[in-house]
Amino acid sequence: MRGVAGLVTAEALCYTATRVAMIAIPWFVLESTGSPVSMGVVAFFEIGSYTLARLFGGPLLDRAGQRAVSVRADLVAAGAVACVPLLYSAGLLPFPVLLALVTLVGLATGPAEAAKVSMAPAVAERTGTRVERVTGLTGTVDRLSMTVGPVLAGGFVSLAGPLPALYANAVLLVAAAATLAATQPRDRPAPGTDPEAGSGYLVRLRTGWRVIWTDTTLRALVVMLAVTNMIDMSVTSVLLPVWVRENGMGPAVVGLMGGVLGAASVAGSLVATAVGHLLPRRAVFFAGLVVAGPPRLLVLALDVPLWAVLAVWGLCGLGGGVLNPILSTVLFERLPRHVVGRGTAMIGALTRVAAPLGAPVAGAALGLAGAAPVLVACAALYLVAVLAPLAGRAVGGLDAPEPDPGRAQAPG
Repeated sequence: MRGVAGLVTAEALCYTATRVAMIAIPWFVLESTGSPVSMGVVAFFEIGSYTLARLFGGPLLDRAGQRAVSVRADLVAAGAVACVPLLYSAGLLPFPVLLALVTLVGLATGPAEAAKVSMAPAVAERTGTRVERVTGLTGTVDRLSMTVGPVLAGGFVSLAGPLPALYANAVLLVAAAATLAATQPRDRPAPGTDPEAGSGYLVRLRTGWRVIWTDTTLRALVVMLAVTNMIDMSVTSVLLPVWVRENGMGPAVVGLMGGVLGAASVAGSLVATAVGHLLPRRAVFFAGLVVAGPPRLLVLALDVPLWAVLAVWGLCGLGGGVLNPILSTVLFERLPRHVVGRGTAMIGALTRVAAPLGAPVAGAALGLAGAAPVLVACAALYLVAVLAPLAGRAVGGLDAPEPDPGRAQAPG
């Protein structure tokens, strides 16, 4: 099980680093500029570059190997993150340089995360583990990082400011690269196993696009998640920090809320890992989406005590925890084995393609209408996006298919 443990540990380190940055960078921008619009611009550059890197970097994963891409990209991201506090402390961080650094972080983080996710089928096959187990474990560490990361970042920012949290982010990324390099074998395709051997970059990119967009289930999931991810990113990068500050609280509360959400998500993900293969996927998936999204936004628009907000966010976390294991399993079942790397990367990119627009739009809307109306509008849009696929037949693809040796699933 060394391969499974190594992948899970590397993902835990990487995801925790990402969660730290999600609090530390917006709070650093808010403190240094005092402008929600600037926060939105920084988020636009980071998320936009992340999305583009995942969209166009997919063929590289299948050609160069997920391990090589992940290790090198994590090291590049670590260097870029470390430059933010270093240059700021030296008085050499004007806003354009900050934008360039967060763009580099996004360009490196996108392929690195996609590479780790797409390694699950191969790791499952090498270790004789059900792919549902591997995706359940990686989904659990993703949710666990939502607990540890925000609490760590909130505590760091409250006690010492955002700069130490960014140093911690860089250290975590280096540790993730080292762990993956030490526990995973080199994974370039063996001769004769790649039906596209010798094909150029554009051919491989077009193949990945065609596989995703001609699959009605994957297409419906991509459109729905593009909307919900846009809203989630707007909340994380702009709406929540501004809401916390307007209510007279500090970054520790942002971390606390993220920690409660993440802890509950871990519980939901563990349930999915243990018994997810026995549950009706379709019903669990859509119930989880409805619980995870709108209530979390609506409660911020109400004048209720913090404990009530935390209770609702905990409930939402339980619903959200079951989603990633189901999504990952469906994805690996429906992607041909030789397209797993680029397919995973492209789906990750397409589901985030609208996310860069959400943060600046939310920042501008806050100035015009205030937090409560924007939060209510986001909750309504989230609910419509989640329920819309139920009107079509594509959701039938969420159910477990008959075994297919040509797909990217591991043997039971």
